[in-house]
Amino acid sequence: MSWTDTSRSGRETYFFLSYAHSVPLSAAARPDTDYWVTRFFQDLHAAVQRGARQGDLDIGFFDGLVAPGADLRQSLTDALSVAHVFVPLYSPNYFSNAWAVGERAAFQSRLGPLRPGAADRHILPVLWIPFPPWDDRPEMAEALDLVGGPAEYAENGLRALCKLSAYRRQYDLVLSALAERIVAVAETAPLRPSRAAPVAAAAVDDPGDPALVVTALAAADGRRWRPFAGRHVLAIADYVAATAQRLGLPTRVVEFAGARDRAPDSPTVLLIDAGLGVAAVRAAVAGLPRWVVPLVVGGPDTAADEIDGVLREGRFPDVRPVHDVDEFERCAPLAVIEARKQFLRHGPLYPQDGPAAPRPSLRPTDPSDKRRRGGDR
Repeated sequence: MSWTDTSRSGRETYFFLSYAHSVPLSAAARPDTDYWVTRFFQDLHAAVQRGARQGDLDIGFFDGLVAPGADLRQSLTDALSVAHVFVPLYSPNYFSNAWAVGERAAFQSRLGPLRPGAADRHILPVLWIPFPPWDDRPEMAEALDLVGGPAEYAENGLRALCKLSAYRRQYDLVLSALAERIVAVAETAPLRPSRAAPVAAAAVDDPGDPALVVTALAAADGRRWRPFAGRHVLAIADYVAATAQRLGLPTRVVEFAGARDRAPDSPTVLLIDAGLGVAAVRAAVAGLPRWVVPLVVGGPDTAADEIDGVLREGRFPDVRPVHDVDEFERCAPLAVIEARKQFLRHGPLYPQDGPAAPRPSLRPTDPSDKRRRGGDR
């Protein structure tokens, strides 16, 4: 199963699957925490294929089919421009994930010329993970009404039905109903291919967390640094930022000088060109907060290892240097996760304009410290 480049073939697609990527609990965890989304996509793909009668249409798309190093935004926009049905997997995280909401907005941009009733049929939401009782969203009712299904689906969401063999019958019922709806809409009320609005990070509720900063320290312009130009369309700072945004983390790419100002109040990933040399890197990283996560990229093993030694001396988080594009693609999500973890562990409790407030402590108060502050009372 592979995705055909729409810019060349123009082939239409029965459905586009949209979901909110999950943030692993730690950098040690497997970065692919969306295994069950992939499993569901494969199952839905097979179910639609069994009922499809239009041989000139591709079956389905989700972002796991985009080639590594491709311009993900462009690939998603192309796919959304030729899909007949948009299938969002609704979860509590979906509506706080700017990337997922951006996909939905991009698809909806194609529905403007249609009547409301006709437009609605092209979005078939699925309740993937149930919402908490206090979050009574109309989208959840839509996911239940449009697909229907057994009570276990409403109570547990389709992800649980997909995971647990005890719910296999209920899972197959929902899967079949959804596939039938997709085929019916695509074949009886097709959506004419039209250019979707470019996928962009949509406005979502501000979670209050500081944005992740991604910056690069390179011999040339760090914003445009592409050490893997033969395999990557994007600059590597933009690639890391896109990885973070897909995980639902607000992110900005900034020049290294600007990152120095932001790092004291922000989780930060620092991409380092191994070709700069030890002396230049030592001088550049001096004074950066200890929660900045450095990732040394490229260069011979000796140069990268020497720079890694300098970073260890500076007590920065230990992230293994990468020497090729495959290592980089594996490490990019891990660096993002580690930056978030390190900032939560060591960063300021709140961004401050003045002196940082002392952290709460459960240790007994030092009597001598109490005397210095005015004695016992």
